[in-house]
Parts: sequence; structure tokens; C-alpha cells
Amino acid sequence: MNTFTWTMGHLDMAATSKIVHSKQFRKSSIARDELISRAERAIDNMREEFGTWMEDEVASLTSVMTAWLAAPTDEDVSGELYRRGHDLKGQAATLGFPIVGRIAASLCELLTAEQISQSNRITLARSHVNAICAAVRDEVRDDTDETAKALATELEAAVARFL
Repeated sequence: MNTFTWTMGHLDMAATSKIVHSKQFRKSSIARDELISRAERAIDNMREEFGTWMEDEVASLTSVMTAWLAAPTDEDVSGELYRRGHDLKGQAATLGFPIVGRIAASLCELLTAEQISQSNRITLARSHVNAICAAVRDEVRDDTDETAKALATELEAAVARFL
């Protein structure tokens, strides 16, 4: 058991320490609604770039997927594949592709499932990544597309069977 021994130095430091109170921030001169409006306009101004950003994310995912298929038991590569999927899960809706976020969420569940054989994990991971690539390529953005909705549902169900 570690015990702490007070020394004169500790006592001196305690005796001379000061309580620091948090700073009071001045109220904004801009109304809350105006701040929200500005943020929404900034996002709208960047919206043209969202497609390119999504394509870059998907290219990164497919690159890591290729590396993972070559070494599916490598923890570093597996972790990177999970991170790419997790990034897509979080960013897809903002970038205008909520269906991709849904599929990426299922991919993340798959990659963390313990009760699944490696061959099933590889097959399902490949299906998830192919579905993500197809959605972005064909600009299928949400589950109003019945095929995309059915595919996402089937992928989720396939993963759920192993959880």
C-alpha cells in the first residue's frame, strides 16, 4: 500500500495556493438563432464538397479493406478497418448519405462480434464495403430507395445472427 507523507514543501505549497474561480464569459452580442443560422449557412456553403469528401472516405475504406483481406487477423489492420467504418458511421449523415452511415454501423458491429468465424466475417465485411461503395457511386443517399433499404436491413440481420 502506498502512503503519502506530507513534507514541509507540501505544507508550504498548500498554504500559499490560491483558489482560482472560473472566468465569466461575456454574453454574445449575437442572438442564438443568428449563430445557428450562420452555422447552417457555413455547412450549406461546404455542401458541394461533401460528395468529394465521401468519395475520399470510401476510397480510404476500400484501401484498408484490401489490406485487411490480405491479413484479416492483423490487429492493427483490423483496428484501422473498424476506425474507417466508425468514421463513416458518424460522418455519413452530415455528408448527405445516411444509408451509408447505417451500413457502416452494421459493419462496426460485425467487426466487434466475437461469435463469428473468420470466413463469415470476411464475407459479410466484403458485402458491407461493397454496399457502401455502391451507395456512394450511385448516389443512393437514404432509405427512400427500397433496394438500399432492403440491403441495409439484410446486412443488419446477417450480423445480428452472430451477436
